[in-house]
Amino acid sequence: MKIAVARGLTLVLTAMLAAVVVIWVSKSESDSKLLLYLLGIVPLLPWIRGLLQGTPKAYLGLSLVSLLYLLHGSVEAFTTDSLLGWIESIISLSLMFSAAMYARWSSMES
Repeated sequence: MKIAVARGLTLVLTAMLAAVVVIWVSKSESDSKLLLYLLGIVPLLPWIRGLLQGTPKAYLGLSLVSLLYLLHGSVEAFTTDSLLGWIESIISLSLMFSAAMYARWSSMES
């Protein structure tokens, strides 16, 4: 039960984090939005296949990658006092914990 909840939560939080990055870039006034989309979304892509298959290593890798988003959101939240920065920080922190718990619990079960 707790493994299924952690897996579902991780998948939902990953989609939410990608959506926050897309919203962030679309509100940006930068000339190179394509580069910002690539920098924001590409780090999440290598883990998608493993997430859908339920591989614990993919969840562990995603929990480590989410720390980059936590750092970015924290810096933006404290320097520009942006609401999207706080949202990104909360989502990435939740993603880190849920992905790490899934990796731990699923590896203990097998």
